[in-house]
Amino acid sequence: MNWLMNTTRKVLLTTWYQATRPYRWWFARSAAAAGRAPVMVLFYHRVADRPRNAWTISTGEFRRHIEWLRPEFDLVDLAEAQRRIREGNTRPTVSITFDDGYADNMKTALPLLIREKIPFTYFVTLRNVVTGEPFPHDTAAGAPLAPNSLEEICGLAEAGVEIGGHTRTHIDLSKVNNPEVILDEVVTATAELDQLINRTIRYFAVPYCMPPACPPI
Repeated sequence: MNWLMNTTRKVLLTTWYQATRPYRWWFARSAAAAGRAPVMVLFYHRVADRPRNAWTISTGEFRRHIEWLRPEFDLVDLAEAQRRIREGNTRPTVSITFDDGYADNMKTALPLLIREKIPFTYFVTLRNVVTGEPFPHDTAAGAPLAPNSLEEICGLAEAGVEIGGHTRTHIDLSKVNNPEVILDEVVTATAELDQLINRTIRYFAVPYCMPPACPPI
Protein backbone atom coordinates (compact mmCIF):
# COMPACT_ATOMS: atom_id res chain seq x y z
CA MET A 1 0.00 0.00 0.00
CA ASN A 2 2.81 2.42 0.88
CA TRP A 3 4.51 1.63 -2.43
CA LEU A 4 1.29 2.38 -4.32
CA MET A 5 0.75 5.65 -2.43
CA ASN A 6 4.31 6.80 -3.02
CA THR A 7 4.13 5.91 -6.72
CA THR A 8 0.81 7.72 -7.13
CA ARG A 9 2.15 10.78 -5.37
CA LYS A 10 5.22 10.87 -7.60
CA VAL A 11 3.08 10.58 -10.73
CA LEU A 12 0.78 13.38 -9.58
CA LEU A 13 3.68 15.63 -8.66
CA THR A 14 5.41 15.02 -11.98
CA THR A 15 2.18 15.76 -13.86
CA TRP A 16 1.64 18.97 -11.93
CA TYR A 17 5.27 20.01 -12.42
CA GLN A 18 5.12 19.58 -16.20
CA ALA A 19 1.65 21.09 -16.61
CA THR A 20 2.51 24.24 -14.67
CA ARG A 21 5.96 24.77 -16.19
CA PRO A 22 4.91 27.61 -18.59
CA TYR A 23 3.10 29.50 -15.85
CA ARG A 24 5.95 29.06 -13.37
CA TRP A 25 8.46 30.25 -15.97
CA TRP A 26 6.37 33.36 -16.67
CA PHE A 27 5.84 34.05 -12.96
CA ALA A 28 9.56 33.66 -12.20
CA ARG A 29 10.54 36.04 -15.01
CA SER A 30 8.00 38.62 -13.89
CA ALA A 31 9.07 38.40 -10.24
CA ALA A 32 12.75 38.71 -11.16
CA ALA A 33 12.11 41.74 -13.36
CA ALA A 34 10.33 43.41 -10.46
CA GLY A 35 13.08 42.54 -7.95
CA ARG A 36 10.81 40.06 -6.20
CA ALA A 37 12.54 36.78 -7.01
CA PRO A 38 12.06 34.41 -4.04
CA VAL A 39 14.57 34.14 -1.23
CA MET A 40 14.25 30.85 0.66
CA VAL A 41 15.95 29.23 3.64
CA LEU A 42 16.32 25.44 3.64
CA PHE A 43 17.02 23.80 6.97
CA TYR A 44 18.38 20.31 7.43
CA HIS A 45 19.13 18.41 10.60
CA ARG A 46 21.05 15.22 9.94
CA VAL A 47 22.47 13.75 6.71
CA ALA A 48 23.20 10.02 7.07
CA ASP A 49 22.20 6.69 5.60
CA ARG A 50 21.36 4.97 8.88
CA PRO A 51 19.69 4.90 11.23
CA ARG A 52 16.91 6.87 9.57
CA ASN A 53 14.30 8.99 11.31
CA ALA A 54 11.95 11.85 10.48
CA TRP A 55 14.74 14.46 10.61
CA THR A 56 17.36 12.53 8.64
CA ILE A 57 17.99 12.71 4.90
CA SER A 58 20.24 10.19 3.13
CA THR A 59 23.61 11.20 1.71
CA GLY A 60 22.39 10.39 -1.80
CA GLU A 61 19.29 12.54 -1.39
CA PHE A 62 21.36 15.42 -0.07
CA ARG A 63 23.75 15.24 -3.03
CA ARG A 64 20.77 15.30 -5.40
CA HIS A 65 19.40 18.35 -3.62
CA ILE A 66 22.70 20.20 -4.07
CA GLU A 67 23.09 19.10 -7.69
CA TRP A 68 19.62 20.44 -8.47
CA LEU A 69 19.99 23.65 -6.47
CA ARG A 70 23.33 24.81 -7.89
CA PRO A 71 22.20 25.65 -11.46
CA GLU A 72 18.73 26.83 -10.46
CA PHE A 73 19.43 29.16 -7.53
CA ASP A 74 21.98 31.56 -6.15
CA LEU A 75 23.29 29.84 -3.00
CA VAL A 76 24.12 32.53 -0.45
CA ASP A 77 24.72 32.99 3.26
CA LEU A 78 22.06 34.38 5.58
CA ALA A 79 23.50 37.90 5.52
CA GLU A 80 23.20 38.07 1.73
CA ALA A 81 19.73 36.53 1.86
CA GLN A 82 18.65 39.26 4.27
CA ARG A 83 20.13 41.95 2.05
CA ARG A 84 18.23 40.65 -0.97
CA ILE A 85 15.00 40.55 1.01
CA ARG A 86 15.51 44.17 2.04
CA GLU A 87 16.80 45.59 -1.24
CA GLY A 88 15.19 43.37 -3.86
CA ASN A 89 16.25 40.20 -5.62
CA THR A 90 16.48 39.36 -9.32
CA ARG A 91 17.30 35.64 -9.16
CA PRO A 92 15.81 32.78 -7.09
CA THR A 93 17.95 32.46 -3.99
CA VAL A 94 18.50 29.79 -1.33
CA SER A 95 20.36 29.87 1.96
CA ILE A 96 21.20 26.48 3.51
CA THR A 97 21.09 25.91 7.26
CA PHE A 98 21.38 22.99 9.69
CA ASP A 99 19.82 22.68 13.15
CA ASP A 100 21.08 20.88 16.27
CA GLY A 101 24.59 19.74 15.26
CA TYR A 102 24.84 16.04 14.40
CA ALA A 103 28.23 14.35 14.17
CA ASP A 104 27.11 12.40 11.08
CA ASN A 105 26.98 15.63 9.09
CA MET A 106 30.78 15.71 9.15
CA LYS A 107 31.02 12.53 7.08
CA THR A 108 29.52 13.72 3.80
CA ALA A 109 27.26 16.77 3.87
CA LEU A 110 29.49 19.44 5.39
CA PRO A 111 32.67 18.45 3.53
CA LEU A 112 30.66 18.56 0.29
CA LEU A 113 29.40 22.08 0.97
CA ILE A 114 32.82 23.33 2.05
CA ARG A 115 34.53 21.73 -0.95
CA GLU A 116 32.00 23.26 -3.34
CA LYS A 117 32.27 26.64 -1.56
CA ILE A 118 28.54 26.68 -0.80
CA PRO A 119 27.83 28.88 2.24
CA PHE A 120 25.68 27.54 5.06
CA THR A 121 24.79 28.33 8.66
CA TYR A 122 25.18 25.67 11.34
CA PHE A 123 22.98 26.11 14.42
CA VAL A 124 24.13 24.07 17.41
CA THR A 125 22.78 23.27 20.88
CA LEU A 126 25.46 24.24 23.38
CA ARG A 127 25.19 21.53 26.05
CA ASN A 128 25.28 18.70 23.54
CA VAL A 129 28.40 19.84 21.71
CA VAL A 130 30.17 20.50 25.02
CA THR A 131 29.21 17.30 26.86
CA GLY A 132 28.67 14.89 23.97
CA GLU A 133 25.20 13.98 25.28
CA PRO A 134 22.66 12.87 22.64
CA PHE A 135 19.84 15.27 21.89
CA PRO A 136 16.79 14.83 24.13
CA HIS A 137 14.40 14.20 21.24
CA ASP A 138 16.58 11.32 20.01
CA THR A 139 16.87 9.84 23.48
CA ALA A 140 13.10 10.07 23.90
CA ALA A 141 12.67 8.25 20.59
CA GLY A 142 14.93 5.42 21.81
CA ALA A 143 17.64 6.11 19.23
CA PRO A 144 20.34 8.37 20.73
CA LEU A 145 22.67 9.85 18.12
CA ALA A 146 26.03 11.53 18.60
CA PRO A 147 26.24 15.33 18.40
CA ASN A 148 29.17 17.24 16.97
CA SER A 149 32.06 17.77 19.34
CA LEU A 150 33.17 21.23 20.34
CA GLU A 151 36.41 20.58 18.45
CA GLU A 152 34.42 19.94 15.27
CA ILE A 153 32.37 23.11 15.74
CA CYS A 154 35.54 25.16 16.28
CA GLY A 155 37.02 23.60 13.15
CA LEU A 156 33.96 24.56 11.13
CA ALA A 157 34.15 28.12 12.43
CA GLU A 158 37.83 28.32 11.49
CA ALA A 159 36.91 27.09 7.99
CA GLY A 160 34.57 30.05 7.60
CA VAL A 161 31.28 28.35 8.42
CA GLU A 162 28.70 30.59 10.11
CA ILE A 163 27.89 29.04 13.50
CA GLY A 164 24.55 29.95 15.10
CA GLY A 165 22.97 29.51 18.51
CA HIS A 166 20.22 26.96 19.14
CA THR A 167 19.67 27.25 22.92
CA ARG A 168 21.59 25.48 25.66
CA THR A 169 19.45 22.33 25.98
CA HIS A 170 17.19 22.27 22.88
CA ILE A 171 14.30 23.37 25.05
CA ASP A 172 10.83 24.11 23.71
CA LEU A 173 10.72 27.83 24.47
CA SER A 174 6.98 28.03 23.78
CA LYS A 175 6.45 26.08 27.02
CA VAL A 176 8.75 28.20 29.19
CA ASN A 177 7.35 31.03 31.33
CA ASN A 178 10.41 31.65 33.50
CA PRO A 179 12.34 34.71 32.21
CA GLU A 180 15.56 33.49 33.84
CA VAL A 181 15.40 30.19 31.97
CA ILE A 182 14.73 31.97 28.68
CA LEU A 183 17.62 34.37 29.32
CA ASP A 184 19.98 31.47 30.02
CA GLU A 185 18.84 29.36 27.05
CA VAL A 186 18.93 32.17 24.50
CA VAL A 187 21.28 34.94 25.62
CA THR A 188 23.76 33.37 28.04
CA ALA A 189 24.19 30.11 26.12
CA THR A 190 24.74 31.98 22.86
CA ALA A 191 27.32 34.23 24.51
CA GLU A 192 29.14 31.16 25.86
CA LEU A 193 29.18 29.56 22.42
CA ASP A 194 30.53 32.83 21.03
CA GLN A 195 33.46 32.63 23.44
CA LEU A 196 34.11 28.92 22.89
CA ILE A 197 34.47 29.24 19.12
CA ASN A 198 36.08 32.69 19.29
CA ARG A 199 33.62 34.02 16.71
CA THR A 200 30.70 36.43 16.92
CA ILE A 201 27.38 34.59 16.89
CA ARG A 202 25.08 36.58 14.60
CA TYR A 203 22.10 34.22 14.26
CA PHE A 204 19.86 32.18 16.52
CA ALA A 205 17.39 29.43 15.55
CA VAL A 206 14.47 28.56 17.84
CA PRO A 207 14.03 24.80 18.46
CA TYR A 208 10.66 23.27 17.69
CA CYS A 209 9.28 26.54 16.26
CA MET A 210 5.49 26.79 16.25
CA PRO A 211 3.12 24.16 14.80
CA PRO A 212 1.85 23.61 12.20
CA ALA A 213 4.39 25.72 10.32
CA CYS A 214 7.41 23.76 11.47
CA PRO A 215 8.40 20.10 11.88
CA PRO A 216 8.78 18.60 15.35
CA ILE A 217 12.42 19.56 16.04
